[in-house]
Amino acid sequence: MSIISEELYLFAEELQTVLSPTVLQELANQVGFVQRLSKYKANELLALCTWLSHEVASTSLT
Repeated sequence: MSIISEELYLFAEELQTVLSPTVLQELANQVGFVQRLSKYKANELLALCTWLSHEVASTSLT
């Protein structure tokens, strides 16, 4: 695991210990990330971005 991947993993773990799903949803509403109710919640997006791939930010989108 690269240093960046390790740091992102540790950051994601810390986020999950500090932010509950309710707090994360309220924050997403406040900053305008979530503007209406949907079947997907902000905490689910965070889980997708942080846990499904340990290669986060290491592969170019183009």
